Amino acid sequence: MSSKTTATKENALSKQEIDERLGATALARMATYRPDGMIHLTPIWYHWNGEVFRLTLGAGRIHLKNLAADKRVSILIDEDPRLEKGIAAGAWAIMCRGNAELSQDEGLIREATHAVLGMALGKDDADAYTEPVMAEGRTIVTITPEDWLTWDYNKGED
Repeated sequence: MSSKTTATKENALSKQEIDERLGATALARMATYRPDGMIHLTPIWYHWNGEVFRLTLGAGRIHLKNLAADKRVSILIDEDPRLEKGIAAGAWAIMCRGNAELSQDEGLIREATHAVLGMALGKDDADAYTEPVMAEGRTIVTITPEDWLTWDYNKGED
């Protein structure tokens, strides 16, 4: 029976599986380091282009202040239906660590904001909300994954 409680070599996701899952959802949890060393962890929308995560953050976000001081960041995307459907339902997760790059480039801000909104809300709402969101003042956070930990408890040997 495959493991239903820990990541193993047998239940790791392939690059194709990672890309498929990251392209099918827009919600992640992002962790950055606060000045006191504690972690600041929040849900966040993102866009994955197959190589990097792009996030669009409003000017007042604590993550921006944290990342200006310490570029280290972790992202987690997961699904765990076991709570409703039982242990046989399995669960999967994709976690990566890397360093963030902050950008104020207007073209990138517009492009990435529209892409993030499109993933989260769909094209029509992205078209409608891009300009109001842009008016808030944005910074683009680009995260290039350096280290991955993935699992799917429905993979592996039975």
